[in-house]
Amino acid sequence: MAIDNAVTSEGSALVHSLDETGELASKLLPLMRQAGSVSLEGPLGAGKTHFVKAVASLLGVSEPVSSPTFTLLHSYSGGECPLHHSDWYRLESEEEVLGLGLEEYLDDGFMMIEWGDKFSQILPPGTLRIRITHQSDNSRLINWAVKS
Repeated sequence: MAIDNAVTSEGSALVHSLDETGELASKLLPLMRQAGSVSLEGPLGAGKTHFVKAVASLLGVSEPVSSPTFTLLHSYSGGECPLHHSDWYRLESEEEVLGLGLEEYLDDGFMMIEWGDKFSQILPPGTLRIRITHQSDNSRLINWAVKS
């Protein structure tokens, strides 16, 4: 994995395996904790849910993590803090997103949002945006930046 130990609020890394994705999640965890909310962006199959699984493992969540594509929100406890995992793929308007009441969850643990870029204008300030992109050799380019 091409990343140095000093992770800043903006950067990128090329990962070649699920293990390397988990290593990157570990290195980004301090930024994610500081942000409180994370937007995971990229095409279908890019690895967004796997990234959430890696974070859940790092936080000590023992229950299985799955994509909330149809339920829109899963919450996991049992780790160092509650982990809330939302998926905006099927949502069609800001009103639908706001109707989920996610602001209540932001003060209670850690929020990870798949497809947050669909409604980026309503992401909380300071959200860490992580974009995962397939590469031709099946690796993934992962870019991150804090939303101002």
